[in-house]
Parts: sequence; structure tokens; C-alpha cells
Amino acid sequence: MPDTHQAAPPAEAPLSWLDLPPPPPQGEAVQALLARTEAALGYVRNGQKALLHRPEVLLAQDALSRAVNQNPASGLSPAERELIALVVSSENRCQPCVLGHAAALRGHTGDAFWVAQVTVNHRHAGLSARERALADYALRITRDPAALEEADLAPLRAAGLRDIDILDAAAIAAYFNFSNRINSALGVVPNREAHAAHRGPAGLEKLTP
Repeated sequence: MPDTHQAAPPAEAPLSWLDLPPPPPQGEAVQALLARTEAALGYVRNGQKALLHRPEVLLAQDALSRAVNQNPASGLSPAERELIALVVSSENRCQPCVLGHAAALRGHTGDAFWVAQVTVNHRHAGLSARERALADYALRITRDPAALEEADLAPLRAAGLRDIDILDAAAIAAYFNFSNRINSALGVVPNREAHAAHRGPAGLEKLTP
């Protein structure tokens, strides 16, 4: 007789180190958040899925993220915000965050090679004076915030950044330090889709602000 045994489908790869049961049904707010993410990126971030057992944390994180990263009144461009996010994430070696923000910065700039240089060492990436000031400030906030002094704002001001822009830069860097740490602490697996996004001739389209 022919072998009619069918192999079981492969188990879904874990999203993090956590060993939890499937998350409970989600309310409308979380469903809307996940749908908005999928519409923007084409997938849901694994870091979001990992927090589905604590929807209040997921929603609070999303609200803070949008407040600091999508404020239309900010004087920082979308690419500058992603530059800060990538510098912070690279310093923290947060895999899902590095891959995600590198993808976003490729989308804004259309320059995968430059983004790779920023990821490895922003000092060797040929940044403008304004970009370098933002990147260095983000790195200082990440490495040793207690060592910051008022004089550390001088390079930002010299590069043409207003004090309200500096406030935005500090908020963005602080937020991504939180995001990096929760992802790294839970062992969240990066999205392969992020690594593949916005590469080569087919990936040179710019993301909308």
C-alpha cells in the first residue's frame, strides 16, 4: 500500500525566548495597531507580537513611538529621526531594531550602501554636520547619559538645530533605548522582511514622511 502518511506542518518559529500560550483575543485598539503596521510595512513586527500578552504595554509603546517619531511639528526630517534610531539601535546591538531602522532609512534615502556604513560606524559614513551632531548626541545619550552636560548641546546648535529640535532628538533617542532594551531582554527575533526591504533597483522608492 502506498504511504499515505502526511508529515505534520513545521512548527512556527518562536518569536522570542518566552514560552507562553497563544495570546488572548485582542481588542479593537490592538487589532487596529497591527493592521496599521501591516499596511505600512507589509508585515507585523515580531516585537509587537511578543507583547500581545500585555496589550496595555503594546498600546502605550505605540503611542509614545508615534508621539516622538511622527510629530508633524518636529523640525527633524523622517530620515534624521531614523538616523537617530539606527545609531541607538546599532550601539545597543538590538537585532530587530537595527534591521528595522536600517530598512526604514534605506526607504527614505534610497542608499543601501550609506545606510550600511551608518549601521557599522556613523563616524565613517560621510554625514553632514547636522547629521553628525544628531548621531553623536544620540550615541552619548545611549552610552552614558549621566555624563552629558549643557556643553553637549553646543554642536547641535552650531549645526543649526533649534532647542525644540534638540528636545525631539533626545526624546527619540530615549524612546529607542527603551524599545531596544525590551526587545533584547526578551530575545525578540528580527523580521526577515525588514532585512529584505528597500534593497537594489526595486527598493529605491522613498517612504512617505
